[in-house]
Amino acid sequence: MNREITVVDTTEMALEDVRRGRVHMIRRKRLPLETGVPGLTMEYSLSVVPEGYFTPRHRHNFDQIRYTLTGVQSTGYGDLGPGEIGYFPEGAYYGPQSQQGECVALVLQFQGASGEHLLSNEEMNETYEKLIAQGAKFENGIYRGLTADGRRKNKDSYVAIWEEHEGRKLKFPAVRYRTPVMMQPENYGWVADRKRPGIETKHLGTFSEMRTGIGFFRLLPGARLPAEKQEHAELRYLVEGEIQYRGRDWGVGTYFYVPPEATVEGLSSKTGGTFFTITLPMVAEVAARQREQTQRAAAAE
Repeated sequence: MNREITVVDTTEMALEDVRRGRVHMIRRKRLPLETGVPGLTMEYSLSVVPEGYFTPRHRHNFDQIRYTLTGVQSTGYGDLGPGEIGYFPEGAYYGPQSQQGECVALVLQFQGASGEHLLSNEEMNETYEKLIAQGAKFENGIYRGLTADGRRKNKDSYVAIWEEHEGRKLKFPAVRYRTPVMMQPENYGWVADRKRPGIETKHLGTFSEMRTGIGFFRLLPGARLPAEKQEHAELRYLVEGEIQYRGRDWGVGTYFYVPPEATVEGLSSKTGGTFFTITLPMVAEVAARQREQTQRAAAAE
């Protein structure tokens, strides 16, 4: 498994268009996130959701986390204002989304506890173009195609694309959470880390048997976080302040991907710095399961 830490300044990245059959296109910056685990797809992006973006009421066969940075994000299940976070579990309905005004958000889409495949961006785009070439149309978030005998066939855009790519009917996972979970971080308190002076954390929640964690950690002015080995994969996005890492100053918009068992060099901050974090024990868990399967197969030969 790859243990190289990724650090990028997202302010230097270009936006790309996302073509998914919805009304108006999202633009985004795809943040590097290579799990190193075969078949385990995760996509993290800094997304600009435009005025007029629309999706019908729908659900996913994967998990999603959204953190609104600016503007108000429509979800059809309680809008997410600046600083608010939503966890959208696999199988739970939400929408319709009808975006009023532009918003900017961090969006993570990843395999849920059921293990259903999340299509990569490349798989999505390739299959979308394939369906278009076959004569399909995508209108208001709906795929409008034809059955083999020429009858009309309407489906949610994502469902149609997924089924075409996978070659089977999408079966939604059993619902672990009946509804999305909406979080208001300003109402949570900071907790001092007793083992690491100058560090405070704000834990918002841990979800499903995969123990996906959402929260924040911050370095107080003058604090230093010594080098440490990371147990689980973690996504870190600097939302406030400035930090020093590997001899360089990093500001708001800095993104870290820390793989499991990677050693993070020392972090410090002269003025203070706050990270939004997502912890993903799933990466190491799926890798371990794959190793066990390989070992059992080898032993059976």
